[in-house]
Amino acid sequence: MKKRQLALSLGTIVGGTFLYQASAEASASTVQVKAGDTLWSLSTKYHTTVEALKSVNKLSSNTIHIGQTLSIPSASTSQPSNKEEKPSAPATGSTYKVQSGDTLWKVATRFNMNVEELKRLNALSSNIIYINQTLKVNGSNSASTPTTSKPAETPSKDANGTYKVQRGDSLSKIASTFHMSVSELKQINGLTSNTIYVNQQLKVSKSSQTTRPTKKTSTSTPSTSNGTLNVSQMISDAKRYIGVPYKWGGTTPSGFDCSGFIYYVMKQQISTTRYTTAGYWSVSTPVSNPQPGDLVFFNTYSSGPTHMGIYLGNRQFIHAGSSTGVTIASLDNSYWSKRYLGAKRFSK
Repeated sequence: MKKRQLALSLGTIVGGTFLYQASAEASASTVQVKAGDTLWSLSTKYHTTVEALKSVNKLSSNTIHIGQTLSIPSASTSQPSNKEEKPSAPATGSTYKVQSGDTLWKVATRFNMNVEELKRLNALSSNIIYINQTLKVNGSNSASTPTTSKPAETPSKDANGTYKVQRGDSLSKIASTFHMSVSELKQINGLTSNTIYVNQQLKVSKSSQTTRPTKKTSTSTPSTSNGTLNVSQMISDAKRYIGVPYKWGGTTPSGFDCSGFIYYVMKQQISTTRYTTAGYWSVSTPVSNPQPGDLVFFNTYSSGPTHMGIYLGNRQFIHAGSSTGVTIASLDNSYWSKRYLGAKRFSK
């Protein structure tokens, strides 16, 4: 009888040890939500994506709660690495292997591209990428050691007013060099997208007034006391920053908050004040039928307007979300439709 009791006791101890180890291993792939956590901050901390976190935890929205236990995708480590890995050089002159911690925005910036170009080149339908995935890239690796033997030469146009595209060029870079807007550059070259190629010849002369965008006033072009916003350029500029992370108070491509994103995009065309969301709401004119370029406002966490975006048309808007970064969303989305306050046209 004593032998049997001893055997049972040993079994209980061994079993308890096994359960403790299993529990410890399970906790290594979960995290408990703390004050200030968002899906975006957790995805960055554990080297994964918002979409992956939502998928593995079966979340239908970006809302999480303090004390909630979330599973971390198995492809990520349970603890964030304190060692920042230096991205390796691309496998060839036109491809790059995704490293831990990479995002489309990081890769695009590294190779002097924008997120839209990178997604189009690789036929990507979302912003999700995976470690060791091979991506096609156009530009040169800006993370490599710069050459100091010779100062960079200023690009020049030939006698015919054309410029040959160099490695690492983008429409934005060329337009800035020749004191043009991206819209002007695309218009005089008959371009329908932002994709350009090495050795491509582009017209860069603005001598002909017919090549300039028409400055007529329309119902879809909000005017300001400092000039007129070209809506097409405004939307094109906004889309360039899809994938940029959210940063409270941020007003640069290293991180935006919702009103900082609007300010930065408008600043590319006009001299304007840095307003808060409530500030934009108070100085803008209400419109019953929003047009592309109008501002849309939402109530997300307190009374009054607390979030905003730029209306794109077809019930879609682009904004800097706290859990998504810069992204495109729908006014018909269950989250946004309940919080929609209305649309206004910026006029000051």
